[in-house]
Amino acid sequence: MTVTRLHSPQHSLAREWWALYECAFPASERRGAAQHAEAMQNAAFHCLHLADEQGFVGILSYWKWDKCCYVEHLAIVPARRGQGCGHRALELVPAPVILEIEPVADAGTARRLRFYESCGYTRLPYAHTQLAYQAGQPDIPLWLLSCPPMTERQVHDFERLFHAGPMRYRDEA
Repeated sequence: MTVTRLHSPQHSLAREWWALYECAFPASERRGAAQHAEAMQNAAFHCLHLADEQGFVGILSYWKWDKCCYVEHLAIVPARRGQGCGHRALELVPAPVILEIEPVADAGTARRLRFYESCGYTRLPYAHTQLAYQAGQPDIPLWLLSCPPMTERQVHDFERLFHAGPMRYRDEA
């Protein structure tokens, strides 16, 4: 897999990255263009364009801190799903890793949980709410998963970093 880290929305691959980002995630789960450009300048933020010999595979963004990494967004282009691309993408993120998913409510969310479990992630028993990225959107109760499993103290440390990093870009305009 070819991994290109994007540091600017002017990068030649950024438009392709952004198009999948907008298609794969609702507005409440993604930051606006200006906030995303600012995040790309943060050394802790990894905005990755994924490709292989067949072309564009997907996107991965994560935050790397001293104590853990937070996978913020992972999306594989529909034609490439089920081919191991998501598994290979997650292998790029240094452990320990934490991420969020929607609670299982239908076949799609159940499939997503099974995918992450097949990658070695465990659902954590701690309540978590993701603040909406966009003003006027509702906050979202989500499940936390990690690999390896994290303690309540580690989750508390993550949430402190989460509010100071990814959520500091919340669009209040």
